[in-house]
Amino acid sequence: MKSNKGQALVEFVIILPVALILLFCVIDFGRVISLKSDLENVASDSVTFYQDGRTKEDIKRIINMPDVTIDVKEEGEYTTIKVSKKIKPITPGLSYMVKNVFDVNISRVIKNE
Repeated sequence: MKSNKGQALVEFVIILPVALILLFCVIDFGRVISLKSDLENVASDSVTFYQDGRTKEDIKRIINMPDVTIDVKEEGEYTTIKVSKKIKPITPGLSYMVKNVFDVNISRVIKNE
């Protein structure tokens, strides 16, 4: 009868890279969902500040989040407030497989009164 002592080690070495990539993907998508939630709050606060008469620069200064872009566009009777941020993935090669998933954008459209 032959011994199977090295079989578990070989299986582990084959499965380990796949398991690590899946783990990093879960972490990356969790980061995207968390950032989306944070940007939803920033967008809501920005709308409140804009309706109180604050300027775009005042809103950016009050929010004070690094690398967050706040864009305010007035188009006729509506104003669009767009909040966005890009994050860098930690999963190797994920940005090549899935495009633009790490560009999180939230926008709100309000009616000018």
